[in-house]
Amino acid sequence: MKRLYYHSMQPILSLTSASDLDHALIREYGLQESLLIENAAKGAFMLTRDMIHGKVLVAAGPGNNGSDGLAMIPLLQEAGYSPDLLLLYDKGNEENIRRRDALRGKVRLVDSAEGYDTVYDALFGFSFHGEADERTLSVIEAINTCRTVISLDVPSASLVRATATVAFMAMKDVLYEPMLRPYAGKILLHNPGFPEKRLQEAASDMHLLSDDDSSIPPVSSWAYKNSRGHLCIVGGSDRYTGAPRLSARAAFFSGAGLVTVMTDSERVRDENPSLIISRPCDDFSPYGAAVIGPGWGDGDDSILAAAIRSGKNLVIDADALKLVLRHKFCHHAVLTPHIGEYKHLMESLSIPDGLGNPQSLASSLRKLAERTESVIVLKSSVVWITDGKEILVYDGSNPSLGVAGSGDVLAGIIGALLAAGEIPSDAARDGVILHQKAGRKAHEEYGFYSAEELILSVGRCR
Repeated sequence: MKRLYYHSMQPILSLTSASDLDHALIREYGLQESLLIENAAKGAFMLTRDMIHGKVLVAAGPGNNGSDGLAMIPLLQEAGYSPDLLLLYDKGNEENIRRRDALRGKVRLVDSAEGYDTVYDALFGFSFHGEADERTLSVIEAINTCRTVISLDVPSASLVRATATVAFMAMKDVLYEPMLRPYAGKILLHNPGFPEKRLQEAASDMHLLSDDDSSIPPVSSWAYKNSRGHLCIVGGSDRYTGAPRLSARAAFFSGAGLVTVMTDSERVRDENPSLIISRPCDDFSPYGAAVIGPGWGDGDDSILAAAIRSGKNLVIDADALKLVLRHKFCHHAVLTPHIGEYKHLMESLSIPDGLGNPQSLASSLRKLAERTESVIVLKSSVVWITDGKEILVYDGSNPSLGVAGSGDVLAGIIGALLAAGEIPSDAARDGVILHQKAGRKAHEEYGFYSAEELILSVGRCR
């Protein structure tokens, strides 16, 4: 991935890195933990005050995360609320006990989290390790029945299902792991007083993408079909005619000037007047890039091998993913598995998929990229992209984009960018951003939609 764009990207830290950075900055700048806790509580309150309603509970654990929650109680009281306090344990660190003592007689203590409308989850922060004990599990089970749950820093024990999470200091990888992402709800960020420049420069091999990180070059006023890229799409069968058509149409709406579909299917040939149709062959010299796999059925390994030998940049999608472990792509390919396809690939490699643990997932994705010599785009509500070194994360969280054909559209977008001359890592990043932007625009216009409407929005966002 090009570091040229990293000045605008938000670093995502592992829980260990976040802890190390927290302690290092406190020592280096002589920051007072008590002041950081006060600022964290004030920021969390300001960011979430519009979510507060009904009966309010603060559930506090024994550490600094619990102290964040304890510091919120006076703020809630000053704003006219009457929060109750649940203490997970009698024990606590020095700061935590000091704050408990200051609240003695000023807040009602309760033992259960049941029956509350708004709960602030301050049980555990990013320093939590191991398994939750019986007491913690029972409290979290009750919290998860409440209507609005706001987690401070991270959802406690990765078990609390938050309506919103206010991350402190920096974004944490546990918030964006695809299997754990639903637990975080809406993600907000507050810096309680650390030097902002140091946070932005934090050493990290994982970054959060925004729409501003796209580098798609503008199309020249003098461009025409032969200069905008010729994309080949290998796929389609009599049973699956729609997939290559969607990829082809998405490529046109992404700027491609010419699209050829290489297929054995008579139906695909008959239904696409805007496409060039070719029978499968091993000559990829006419094309700028190729998308291989949409609707391909069992596929043809010899065609894939010919495409690799051509040295063209490729998108390997859908049915072609079944064949990838027989090949290395010499850093000329983007693989686009969804979660199920990714699990199958990793099982075939006898490598744990790492899902459910952000550090394990990052390691497993890098191994897949290294093994196949390609860029990996793991498709989910949160998209993870890696070239084997850096990991870029796009937080989509747009359920309307999870529609049949959406992956074919993404493959066509990335293919068009490759055909226009982008390198695989750039095309993967830019293609994901364009796909996500189009998904949001389509949702604004249509609510839920089909892949055809998504393609129209690709053109508007391009």
